[in-house]
Parts: sequence; structure tokens; C-alpha cells
Amino acid sequence: MAGSLGKAGGVLTGEATTVNGNPGLVLRLDGGIDGVLTARVEDGRVTRLYYVRNPEKLTRVESETSLASR
Repeated sequence: MAGSLGKAGGVLTGEATTVNGNPGLVLRLDGGIDGVLTARVEDGRVTRLYYVRNPEKLTRVESETSLASR
């Protein structure tokens, strides 16, 4: 993953966030969202890493979604 990001050919920045209750990082390429990296933490240890770059799945990254009970 690090190798492909290095070939991006632009300014790559990251911003810490929370995704589905887990720590995450929003990666931006020249100011636009390039992807989201999320870590699953269990018992204080990182057990999985997820990286999403599909633009259709990133449409709500910049907005906060409120929770509602049914």
C-alpha cells in the first residue's frame, strides 16, 4: 500500500478520524479524498486493517451521521 501511495504524483495528506467506532485515517490527494484507512481494535490490539478507495463508498466520509434508535 505504501508503495502505491508513493506513486500518486501529488500532495498526499492524512487526517485522523473515527470510522464505525474504530480509529481511521482519511487520505487526501491534492485536497480530494483518495481513500480511508481503518483499523479494527480488539482487546487493545490492531487485528485488521481496511483500506477503501471506491468513490461510491466514500460519499459520506466528510459528513457526520447521527444515530437514531428505533
